[in-house]
Amino acid sequence: MAVSMTGYGRSCVSDAAGTVTLEIKTVNSRFLEINMRSEGVSPAMEELVRNCVKARIVRGKTSVFLKFSAADAGASVRAELNEPLLKAQVEALRQAGELPGIKKGKLTAADLLALPVAWIRVTCDPVSDEVLEPLVRKAADEALAGLMAMREREGRNIVEDLQSRMTFLKEQLQFLKEKQPDIIQQYENRLRSRLQSLLDTMNIQTDEGRILEEVAVYAEKTDFTEEMVRFGSHLDQFCTALQTEGSIGRKLDFLLQELNREINTTASKANDLEVVDCVIRIKTELEKVREQVQNIE
Repeated sequence: MAVSMTGYGRSCVSDAAGTVTLEIKTVNSRFLEINMRSEGVSPAMEELVRNCVKARIVRGKTSVFLKFSAADAGASVRAELNEPLLKAQVEALRQAGELPGIKKGKLTAADLLALPVAWIRVTCDPVSDEVLEPLVRKAADEALAGLMAMREREGRNIVEDLQSRMTFLKEQLQFLKEKQPDIIQQYENRLRSRLQSLLDTMNIQTDEGRILEEVAVYAEKTDFTEEMVRFGSHLDQFCTALQTEGSIGRKLDFLLQELNREINTTASKANDLEVVDCVIRIKTELEKVREQVQNIE
């Protein structure tokens, strides 16, 4: 069954080490594009998530946000004082306070924290990839499961809409098939009427063979049977593809191009107002189909 390229999935997985949060959003795109943002994880964990996404998604612009929060951040945090740097800056402030016009005063903690060069270095012991990998993998599985469920639901809705449009197009195709013999007959009637009127005024007998020859030439020029056969075949393939598992978006794109090609040729061949009106209805519907197909993986 067709799958939409639009979806969202989110997961939070925790253990003694901390919590991994993973969000995945997808929208339609011709190819698979993965944009990754992360906090608190290594490039190796990013690559792990990237590979999980590639295993489940074929097409779509994919935005991924991966974050790890340690369970007890305070226990792994260390603050180190750079005493020489602090003393140098304090001495510079003392000398500045002795300059004329500068008010002297005691230095406070707030003054020290506002110094231009940071004199406290804060470090945090990282959690190893061996500890994080199970968390990240589980978060990826859960987020992707939610994402795919949403894409499948939307895919089913799109398929229902496309199937109704295929029914409409088949009805229009049937109209065109039934209309073609009428076009030839109407041309023959008009030709006979004009010739008869002209020849009567000249007292000349109608050449039946010549009339039939002209009708045959007209019928050959305006015959769009071939186009209708191919159009019907493409419609059947389109309907079959909608029930096929896997990525079908590119195939549907190709079939739409062929459907448009056949109906354009039909319009150029047919010299009939009703046929042209039907072609316009078909092309309008094909454009609506194209917009829907853009969302199918």
